Amino acid sequence: MVSISTFNAPNWADLSTPEVDASIEFYRDLLGWEFRTEATDMGDYHVASVDGREVCGLMKHPPEMEGAPAMWTVFFHVEDIDEMVEKVGAAGGRVLEPPFEIPNGARVGVVADPTGAMFALIAGETPVDGVWYSMVPGSVCWTETLTRDTKTSARFYREIFGWETESDEGGYVSFLLNGEKIAGLLTMPEGVPAEAPAHWAVYFTVESCEVSERAAVDLGGSVLAESMTVEIGYFAVLEDPAGAPFDIMDFTMTGDPVAV
Repeated sequence: MVSISTFNAPNWADLSTPEVDASIEFYRDLLGWEFRTEATDMGDYHVASVDGREVCGLMKHPPEMEGAPAMWTVFFHVEDIDEMVEKVGAAGGRVLEPPFEIPNGARVGVVADPTGAMFALIAGETPVDGVWYSMVPGSVCWTETLTRDTKTSARFYREIFGWETESDEGGYVSFLLNGEKIAGLLTMPEGVPAEAPAHWAVYFTVESCEVSERAAVDLGGSVLAESMTVEIGYFAVLEDPAGAPFDIMDFTMTGDPVAV
């Protein structure tokens, strides 16, 4: 597992949504999250936790995003955000929002890779001890980018983050940092609408994909892709009531989820 303080590794995710209260209720009931709210100049920021460990954050859409569906964003912890933004541009990516300061003193920039997958960079925050990925139900257990041009995507992330790549027998590509798998790269599956952009997906650990699928529907969400078997268990793709897609994963084939 990856320490949340590791530079050039994923270390946070947040949800921008037009329906904050409904989203809090949905994820609380589905994933067992507890919330605390921080009042900021940018609006209330709702931090979700599981077993006392912070998992991710939720915030209402800013005015300029009015009418947009909800969306998850993956954050990568970097040492020098200005240098990294320059690397993004030099490697063929785009800077969507130049670095700006957030209330805790950290700086955030929003960028996109050459295939269009958006993500965020964050620097200057106080690192949190422990790990971010976890098999504890309700926690983030993986992130991956889905794109129609895996060759360009892999080259980009190697250039900006220094990641290496490793493919399994099925063709799934893992990104490695210091020899450790930290994220994935997947060709956009057939059947995904052509208008769906390349993106970074967030996986949350659950005890049972099938149970969570039914619960999501009962709570007003939907199932985009039913449970599928992979080497380590099962995963499914869901959508929350405000339109944000996300993945769930249960580790049935590796035993019961345990704290890491």
